[in-house]
Amino acid sequence: IPGIGKNTALRIISELGDIRRFNNPSQLNAFVDVDPQVYESGNLTAHLSISKRGTAIGRKVLYLAISQIQSAKKVGNPFHIADYYEKRKRSSETASHKKAAIASIHKLLRT
Repeated sequence: IPGIGKNTALRIISELGDIRRFNNPSQLNAFVDVDPQVYESGNLTAHLSISKRGTAIGRKVLYLAISQIQSAKKVGNPFHIADYYEKRKRSSETASHKKAAIASIHKLLRT
């Protein structure tokens, strides 16, 4: 993956372990816990911020990886995650960098 060097890859592997132990990407997302919390009451359904029950260091390393993928795109190494990040960032004027980064982490883990 362009932008992820040896050091970052080592950190991701050390935090996630053997990813073959997860049967599907949803289990991996639940392990890192980058899926959003959902509040449901009657007819109201609200999507809140991410739940923080998973590994905090894993989230930090993946957040760093998204930043590095973005930097690699700027120097000429395109990757579909960087394009997805830019699309999410442009889709809403109020979308913050963090929301686009979390969505990109989710996409990266599914890839």
